[in-house]
Amino acid sequence: MKKIAGQLGSLFRPIHRRSRDRESFGELFDRFREVLDKNNRSLEIITDMGDTLGGDYLFDIQYIKKSYADLHAAMDDSLRSFNDLTQDRYPRLREAYLAIDDRIGHVIEQTVPLSKDLVIFYEDVAVDMVKDVGGKNCHLAEVRNSLKLSVPDAFAVTTRAFDAFMNYNRIFEKAQSSKDDAPVPGAILHELREMVLHGEMPPDLKRALEKAVKRIKAQCGNTCFVAIRSSAGEEDGEFSFAGQFETVLNVPLEPAAIEKAYKKVIASLFSEKSSAYQQRLGYNLRDMKMAAGCMVMVDAAASGVLYTTSPQGDRNTLIINATWGLGVSIVEGQTDADFYTVSKNDNGHIVETKIGAKDSMIIGQEPGGVIAVATPDGEKTHSSLAPEQVEQLARLAGVIEKHFRRPQDIEWAIDRQGKIFILQSRPLRVPEETARDAFAVANTPASRVLMRHKGLAVQKGVVAGRVFIFKNAHELESIPKGAILVARHDSSQFIRVMTEVSAIITDTGSPTSHMAALCREFKIPTAVNTGNATRMLDSGQEITVHVDDEGATLYQGSVRQLVVRAETDSMRMEELSEFRTKRYLLRYIAPLNLVDPLRDDFTPNACKTLHDILRFIHEKSVVELIESAGYGVKSPAAVKLDLPIPAGIMLIDIGGGLRDPANGTHVSLDQVVSQPFKAIITGMVHPGIWRSDAVPLKAHDFMTSMLRAPSIDADSASHVGANMAVISQEYVNLSLRFGYHFIVLDCYCGEDTRNNHIYFRFTGGATDMTKRSRRLQLIALILGSYGFNIKTKGDLIVARLANIRREEAKSVLDRLGRLISYTRQLDAVLNDDDAVKRYAGYFIDEIYQFHQRNA
Repeated sequence: MKKIAGQLGSLFRPIHRRSRDRESFGELFDRFREVLDKNNRSLEIITDMGDTLGGDYLFDIQYIKKSYADLHAAMDDSLRSFNDLTQDRYPRLREAYLAIDDRIGHVIEQTVPLSKDLVIFYEDVAVDMVKDVGGKNCHLAEVRNSLKLSVPDAFAVTTRAFDAFMNYNRIFEKAQSSKDDAPVPGAILHELREMVLHGEMPPDLKRALEKAVKRIKAQCGNTCFVAIRSSAGEEDGEFSFAGQFETVLNVPLEPAAIEKAYKKVIASLFSEKSSAYQQRLGYNLRDMKMAAGCMVMVDAAASGVLYTTSPQGDRNTLIINATWGLGVSIVEGQTDADFYTVSKNDNGHIVETKIGAKDSMIIGQEPGGVIAVATPDGEKTHSSLAPEQVEQLARLAGVIEKHFRRPQDIEWAIDRQGKIFILQSRPLRVPEETARDAFAVANTPASRVLMRHKGLAVQKGVVAGRVFIFKNAHELESIPKGAILVARHDSSQFIRVMTEVSAIITDTGSPTSHMAALCREFKIPTAVNTGNATRMLDSGQEITVHVDDEGATLYQGSVRQLVVRAETDSMRMEELSEFRTKRYLLRYIAPLNLVDPLRDDFTPNACKTLHDILRFIHEKSVVELIESAGYGVKSPAAVKLDLPIPAGIMLIDIGGGLRDPANGTHVSLDQVVSQPFKAIITGMVHPGIWRSDAVPLKAHDFMTSMLRAPSIDADSASHVGANMAVISQEYVNLSLRFGYHFIVLDCYCGEDTRNNHIYFRFTGGATDMTKRSRRLQLIALILGSYGFNIKTKGDLIVARLANIRREEAKSVLDRLGRLISYTRQLDAVLNDDDAVKRYAGYFIDEIYQFHQRNA
């Protein structure tokens, strides 16, 4: 039992802690509430900045400077209060904050520092590193890192490496010799290309490439080949630069071969065609910087190009070109490829198929390089894609287009095992549809309106899709792609499906919650606090969601003209360079990476944004309160709570938890005014839930309980504060020991939804490990139905629920009280795995007399 208590305590007990003996728990609780208040002020500013910088508003640098100055001051207050509460237990948190603050300062002053690295692997490329790795590398790394789609192993040779190469070979001096406004003469371009092709690699760059090659070999083996592709700073951004720069395919994975291909790629910056293209677009050749990507070649059975929207402007369809072998034959127009038109609104249904002649195909050669060969006769007239592959490509296209919020030109390849890899994703320019006044809501028949202007807007937008009514965390895996997620309350766990759902609507919630921040980050139309969406809508029902400043309006069916106009307006705003540049600021403020406080990597080092800092502060402040309640903080005298069940609970009131407390040693339940504690006790004494008789133990269970008994002692009980409740009007920390069960329940339940939390921990049991594990499975099933985030280890379960309204929290606490009583002896009757689901179902259905059915 000491081991179990140690497991429980280790989750929340600090390694070193200065004594709080001179401090009352009431004083500690006041500082906890101060931290919450300071955090809320910071979150309000972040929400305001998110609405402005992330929405369809124009703003100037003065707004950004003023808003961030306010946020900086609020963050300082939050950290100061947190450090006071926790006695500076987390010094690395300030280091993380200062690093983020420094990065934000560079963005505001438009002096984003370039990386010092010469080579950066894709997994380390951040979303704002376009100047470091170029547009092509940056976008593809985002597909890999943010969307978790399959991208071959790759690294970027940075613009800093380009500068190093150009300076080392004194090529910049030659490039600067021509007049700024005039086109660069062909003779000078030729000389520049030759200087690049015959240049020497700087020693630092040479070593960096050798180290990168060694790492790729360790991942993929010595026999793989790579492609070296251009990634100029402006490439795949506002303008595609399609076909302007060199790509070298099937390069042997050796430093010398990669160096040669790299020089060939950057030399293409000075080709006559690319120079003319840059001149026409107003780019100065002397200011262009060329990064490059080194990507492992896919052993492609088929490859091709996908446009997520038809270039003819039909937003209801996407098109796919495919051929056997490598897709270079398509982009270079060297083959008559297969052509597929696919519906975007019908689960990847193929509208039209045209099988090309495919007389030739391009494949890699063993020594390196590629070669065009005749397509085998049996494959010339055979579709290069199976219907299920077309459907899968269409789904991936939808995910990528939704993420980048505009049509995409995607290169892809399918290896010989059938796995799809994304090789490129860049913006696709398509004609705008001319929907006349399509966005006017007045034109939509009133009979189609299901809900008008309800709730609070989190992220504005218009989408159509089918409703999925979310009930518990187990359903996250089964939510269909493109569904409109409708839930009782919001949850940061929805991050798991945010790349797939079209919109989120909740009955309760706050626009400053963690989930709300994630929805703004992912640009998912979202409204919270709508009241009754889960009761009004049905799963599978097709609706259109329109979220604006007045809340959510829901329409029956798909109102396509609304969706088309919204997408068009969004793309226009995205095309404003100043708008996009300033919104980079949000990348260091609003996104939330610390989603699950029960994970081992919930640490200061994982904080990448200011929202992460605030999330860490909130969660660890709760932990501080839980620890202090159970580990010896000076408290007022305890009084015993008189109950109709033998729970033996002692109460410590830190302010407002009791009404007219008696001068004696006992209080009645009528004197308890602590809302969360009263809800728990109401559940514990629910009629028929508390059993006084003993459940018969089988011989094996009896022996197990006897063997476990000696390990229960005063020391182990003190670790969990046995049968003690620390209460205020809005707070409770309850520690219970019933026989072999140890329970800690901590809850803050106030008016401000975003402050509210429930922690529930349970460990122990009298029977063998198998039955104790079954009991934990049963508890997990029940808590999951209430929306808890759950972590189990051995016979320990930790569950957490946050950001819920007071009345809902009280309802959940009542159920937890019943669960505490219900599970006291339940593990003894869990004789098989089927019993777990059976008894969980009984509890959810409020059938509590399990011993009668078991007899």
